[in-house]
Amino acid sequence: MRLAAAALAAALYAAPAMSACGPADAGFPASGALTAVPVSVDLAQERVLLGHNGERVATHPLPVSLPDARDPLPRTWMDKVDWSAYRVDGGQASAATLLLFDADGRLCRVERRDRPRRGPPLVSGGYAFEYDAAGVLLRVAEYEAAADNALTISGQVCLKRDAQGALEAFIAGRCGDTGAVASRRYVRNAAGALLRVIDAAGQGAPVAVQTFDEQGRPRQRYVRQHARGAAPDADGGLSAYAQPASTRDRLFVLERDGLSRLSTEVPGNEWRIVRIKDGVPIDDEDMQSWDPRAQTVLAEGVTGSEGQSPLASQDQTRVWNAMRDHPGRVFWYVDPMSRLLLTPAMAPAAWRACTDPGNLAGDACG
Repeated sequence: MRLAAAALAAALYAAPAMSACGPADAGFPASGALTAVPVSVDLAQERVLLGHNGERVATHPLPVSLPDARDPLPRTWMDKVDWSAYRVDGGQASAATLLLFDADGRLCRVERRDRPRRGPPLVSGGYAFEYDAAGVLLRVAEYEAAADNALTISGQVCLKRDAQGALEAFIAGRCGDTGAVASRRYVRNAAGALLRVIDAAGQGAPVAVQTFDEQGRPRQRYVRQHARGAAPDADGGLSAYAQPASTRDRLFVLERDGLSRLSTEVPGNEWRIVRIKDGVPIDDEDMQSWDPRAQTVLAEGVTGSEGQSPLASQDQTRVWNAMRDHPGRVFWYVDPMSRLLLTPAMAPAAWRACTDPGNLAGDACG
């Protein structure tokens, strides 16, 4: 019997209609006209389930989650499972989970059930799904049972959409939350093409931006985080920068004037700043040490009595230009066998422009 499979497959992609699911924050009322599908799967445990076409579907603690920003849209998994393979024929009393659907096949609720030794099963928690008039998923609320078995909301996710129905924001909280909550915002041009995805941490401040080209393919990623070499500031040394394609090497993020005060804190060491030539693999193990055949020397010297690595003014200009023109290919060898990837920091104004959802310029991040 494939009732559950058909219902879940339509859950997020059903034809426009007014759903009977109701608001996600209305609790778990009587099922009424909802169709109950008891299954044996305990959703409190992560596992791999059978998909509609025999594929393996990994579960997730949440029914809707965010993958890496290079794959920007929220990811679901319940609609991919062949629930008919897990249907319990003995009725609700023996089910670990109860799935409830409206008449149009949309998933309205997921009830997790505890089965005590005596008495009927108890609902220990679950999820409630809310849709708009067109049947598009808007919100998911997670419920947990309190000590008196009353169900209370323990978390929510909200999917905000624009007038055309395109996803505008994924908010790890109530739909009205605009402050200190984790979120992902989608910046589109007038034609609806995705330009940038802006991720914010739990404090509400942007921490990463993924850009996309005209074909929707991922381009440069920008991040703001603690980085070696960052000058202390009001944010505790946070630096914004374009993330190099290769992250195997330790980064040394700095602004232009940081080249005037480089220091290894180790005196008497030979040091060298080089650009690895185009076409030479950055992750080549042979590149971990100096190799004049593949590296162009930009500056070199011996650390001073306090480990300082002074650069002449013309050397600073040469190194900075190389960092901008050849990102990810300029390394500071603090000794012949140890290197740091010199990475230019973004100016605060550039980061603000990059993370402004109202900035629809295709080159907002530079």
